Amino acid sequence: MTPGPTPPPPAPVGASPQRLLGGYRIGRVLGKGGLGEVYEATAPDGRTVALKVFRLGDDELGLSAAAFEREANLGQRLQHPDIVRVLDSGSAGGYAFLALEFVPGHDLRRHAGRGQLLPPAQALRTAERVARALAAAHAIGIVHRDIKPGNVLVHAPTDTVKVTDFGLARLGETFRSRTGIVAGTPGYMAPEQLAEGVVGPHSDLYALGVLLFELLTGRLPFEAASLGAMLQQVAQQTAPRLTDHRPGLPPAVAPALADLVAELLDRRIDHRPADATAVADRLARLQAVLAADRPTPGAGPKSRA
Repeated sequence: MTPGPTPPPPAPVGASPQRLLGGYRIGRVLGKGGLGEVYEATAPDGRTVALKVFRLGDDELGLSAAAFEREANLGQRLQHPDIVRVLDSGSAGGYAFLALEFVPGHDLRRHAGRGQLLPPAQALRTAERVARALAAAHAIGIVHRDIKPGNVLVHAPTDTVKVTDFGLARLGETFRSRTGIVAGTPGYMAPEQLAEGVVGPHSDLYALGVLLFELLTGRLPFEAASLGAMLQQVAQQTAPRLTDHRPGLPPAVAPALADLVAELLDRRIDHRPADATAVADRLARLQAVLAADRPTPGAGPKSRA
């Protein structure tokens, strides 16, 4: 039997735009991840979307169209102001795609390096909103599994903070289980996740602790010359104290904030905070303390008596 013609793939990185996939007109490249590329695209109704495209085929990525559709539908169940909405999903011509809400701005990688850090109050507010997004997902049984700066989009002019890639949370696990490749980003993965143990909300909380540590210090809690050395540190060592790497934090919140981060980064699951809502509430209280401690313009220094 002569095989039928293979439809052309979507525009690869650097290629001319305006290719069609499932009715979406592909434009410029927005980024590339472990499972595929992301394009700015125009939906059939004229809306601008972010189109995340994946190659299907058990012989390559270990993904089937049925598995993709099943897991992608999880993302469409999530409705929260701080989560990027999954608008549509489908497959065509050997490719699967997710149409996502288009978010202007950039991801948090821009603010995760020394010299580019957010002010402490803004870092705490951003982490609080990520925590509330996680709480919404955990409430319906969805674990993100890959919280990191690249998966949090921000746009200061519109006060936007949005967590993305929730629709791929369990899809990544399907990929890992069929290929033997760990799904996630090692520097942000909890010890139990690296050991392929039980992954749950507690694993997302660990990753949130890494994210907050990085936003405040410009470095990861564990850094080493090799991946193996870093994994050994995560598995065996206590995370460094936040204030050891960011001594200039406002004194009004520094001890409590360092305690919170230490709890999030605890190797022992039962020593981490109870849930993402509890973390968000603690971050909100720390912001309130910061606001109360901020001098009023024109006023003298506060009395410490």
